[in-house]
Order: sequence, then C-alpha cells, then structure tokens
Amino acid sequence: MALKYPLQGEWTEHDFLQLDRSDNHLRELSNGQLEVLPMPSAYHQRILRFLLYAFESYLQLNKIGGELLFAPLPTRLFEGTIREPDLIYLSPAQSAATDKYPTQADLVLEVVSGSPADRRRDLVTKRKEYAQANIKEYWIVDPKTNTIHVLALNKATKRYRRHGKFTTGQTATSKLFKGFSVAVADVFKKR
Repeated sequence: MALKYPLQGEWTEHDFLQLDRSDNHLRELSNGQLEVLPMPSAYHQRILRFLLYAFESYLQLNKIGGELLFAPLPTRLFEGTIREPDLIYLSPAQSAATDKYPTQADLVLEVVSGSPADRRRDLVTKRKEYAQANIKEYWIVDPKTNTIHVLALNKATKRYRRHGKFTTGQTATSKLFKGFSVAVADVFKKR
C-alpha cells in the first residue's frame, strides 16, 4: 500500500490534495513531508467550539464581514505547505476569493495537542509558517498550561511579536479585532 504514495520529502501539493480523506485523519503538508495529526479530544473540541462562538458573536455584533471556518479544511500557506488550522478567519475579500481551499487568512487559531512533537509543531513550526504566510494574528491555545498566546505579525520582519500571553484570571484580547476579549478561565472550563 505504501508504495503507491510518495516518499517523505517528495510529497507535492497535488499528491496531498488527491489523498482519500474518508478515513477522517487530519493531515498537513510541510516541506514535502506528510504529517498525520492526532485526532482531537472532546476537550479540544469543546475549547474550539467555545472560541468559535465567541469570535462569531463578536463578528456579528460588530457587523464585521468575512467568515470563520474550522478544521478539517486544508489551507495553503505557500508553495509546498498546507496546514489545517483549528480555526481560521477570512476577511470579506479572502472569503469571496475562496472556492475550495483558502490560500490566505487573517487570523488562525490552534489548540495545542499534548505530545512533544505536536507541541513543537504548534508553538514553533507553525508560528514560523503562519508568519511567512502573512497571517496577521495567530492564537495559540494551550490546554496543558491554561495559556493563550496571541501573536501579531510585524509585516516588516515577517515575524510575530507577542500581543499578549494570557493565563487564568486574565482576559485574552485580539489586536486584529478591537474590543474582542475572552476570559481565559472560561475557555478552559470543563464543560
């Protein structure tokens, strides 16, 4: 079976997008490498649902266009790199330009998974890739430490700077969406 797939390091975007997705595995492509992601836990999904509703309510209340989408949804960052952020915000222009798969986002959010490799991917690798893709804001939601890191892109350096590191007892805010806030304790509350 493995012989019909490319070797690691030789995967192309075409190969990746032709994969059969009926097995419900989350996959990403980075540098010709196929990465199989862990399935999210119920707790992971509850965190994501809470944040989806919080962002959606804010957008509707403030009559901000665009749309929020969520994984699984392949998102092309740049040549040879396709990620599946847990949550993605597309501006009205990006939303209108997106037919099948997004190619540009304004905000992405990842709920960090537990293994050391998964943590490194979300905290280090994706941070670099999302900055390289000019994504204005990156939320890293870490259930292990009950912390939300909000990173804002410095366009001149194509690097993120910390907008805030928010922990229990604090309120996480967005640089992109003025006035948006969410209590960190509410995000990590066991539901």
